[in-house]
Amino acid sequence: MQLVELLRLPAYRNVRVLAGKRGLSRQVKSVNMMDAPDIIHFLKPNELLLTTAYAIREKPEELLKLVRQMADSGCAGLGIKTKRFLQKIPDSVFELADALDFPLIELALEPSLGELLQASLSCIMEKHNEELNYAIALHRDFSRMIMQGKGIASVIDSLSRVVEGTVLLMNHRYEAIFSSKPLAEPVYEQLRKQTQAMMSGLHGADDQTVSSCFFSANEDERAEVFFYRIQLPRMTFFLILVDARIDGSPLPRLAIEQAANVIGFELMKQQAVKERSRRFKNEFFENLVEGRFASAEEMLHLGKRYGLHELFPCHLIVGKTDDAAGEAEDSLFNKRDDIYESLKSALSGHGLQYAIFNKKELFVLLVKRKSGLHPDGVPLPRLLADFQEKLYRSEQISLSFGIGNPVEQPTHLPNAFKEALNALRLGYQSKQTRFVQIYRAKEVVELLQMIPGEARRDFYKETFRGLADIDAGEREELLNTARVFLETQCQIAETAKQMFIHRNTVAYRMAKFEKLTGRSLRDPNDSLRFRLAFLLEELQ
Repeated sequence: MQLVELLRLPAYRNVRVLAGKRGLSRQVKSVNMMDAPDIIHFLKPNELLLTTAYAIREKPEELLKLVRQMADSGCAGLGIKTKRFLQKIPDSVFELADALDFPLIELALEPSLGELLQASLSCIMEKHNEELNYAIALHRDFSRMIMQGKGIASVIDSLSRVVEGTVLLMNHRYEAIFSSKPLAEPVYEQLRKQTQAMMSGLHGADDQTVSSCFFSANEDERAEVFFYRIQLPRMTFFLILVDARIDGSPLPRLAIEQAANVIGFELMKQQAVKERSRRFKNEFFENLVEGRFASAEEMLHLGKRYGLHELFPCHLIVGKTDDAAGEAEDSLFNKRDDIYESLKSALSGHGLQYAIFNKKELFVLLVKRKSGLHPDGVPLPRLLADFQEKLYRSEQISLSFGIGNPVEQPTHLPNAFKEALNALRLGYQSKQTRFVQIYRAKEVVELLQMIPGEARRDFYKETFRGLADIDAGEREELLNTARVFLETQCQIAETAKQMFIHRNTVAYRMAKFEKLTGRSLRDPNDSLRFRLAFLLEELQ
């Protein structure tokens, strides 16, 4: 309770506030009575001290030090019986108390300090019991809403009425998944940025709450914002209140805490159900692509709940993040969950039928084939490439894909999975990132393996002899550019996009590459020679 409320008790009817009146809103959680010289070592934050000042009766200047120490410790105030042992309080003490907004209270001779202490503690205990009963009742009401199936939205709406403000629940991607009322888009965007900046400063902190403020869209008003962090295993949610009445009484804060507790448990339950369902799904599709089912009929029967029978013919695609090594488990979990949901949104946005699952660090997609690699009029590699760029721009996540040959029936899935994996490996062997690699048959590589190793090395050296005398870094740069140039069917614009360089840079490098090697990348025979040489490089 606030100090000003405590002073309204009948026991305090004859007291006077001598200084620090602006601090009367300080919270009082306990009251102490003591006259020991080292009194400061026994005081706690939010504690009101009642004293006769007997220990400093001959050293009134010590009161200045005591006031400063109590203010620094977060004490609620100091009540002194000035008519008992300390007849006069130095003016410097009044000035300091006013400067620190620390209440300095003159107590009457009657009642005694013991009576004041008893009355104060009784009131605080009664107030505490009221708050406890309030918290229990709220928790019961919020829990009943969840148990009756009304969901988190009903708790959010109820909390907004209690605090008389707008309440939002944001996930770790700073998306409002529930809101008591819609906010204007500019205000919402500004709130997202403010939340992200504020939460980045709380990384690793123990505090659950922090108050802040942000300017509204027209920059003429200030809206007070209150944040409450709901920390779940491997994921964080944020309960945010805009223009809520939470100051003064502790009851609104208790309401927020109880709502956050109930919402947290419900989110944990939903997360557990989601993970359990996804685990079953992952196990089924992993068995599918590993060829552990006896027949197509068994596959289709068990896969009915996932719509497997509607997906054929389809493409099997394997995706993987390029830089997952060394990240914390929680970070990887959140990242994979974000990618999973983003892939679902991208495929659904193009009206595609699909299934998606995780196989350890891999994202495996089955996308219904409509016309070759052109579902819904959009080339599948282009759709995936656009998704890669969007994901990298928004989340700085680098993701690559391998695509297997079209699958006509379920029994062909294990082979298509191996093809997609081989395509992914081939892209990584080519030192690429954020690529979309389509599977190509291994027959050419197998034929090349039949050639003696010395002959293969001679062919490779002869092909790139003109690059032998240049700087190693430049040689690697030219070879990588030529490799990607051939992979993109000699398209300068696509090569520049995949390598994140200007198209003029690609043209310059290819001109220099052709000059040094004495061969043209666009000539069919020379192009074939280069392609074979690059394949031979993988066999060395």
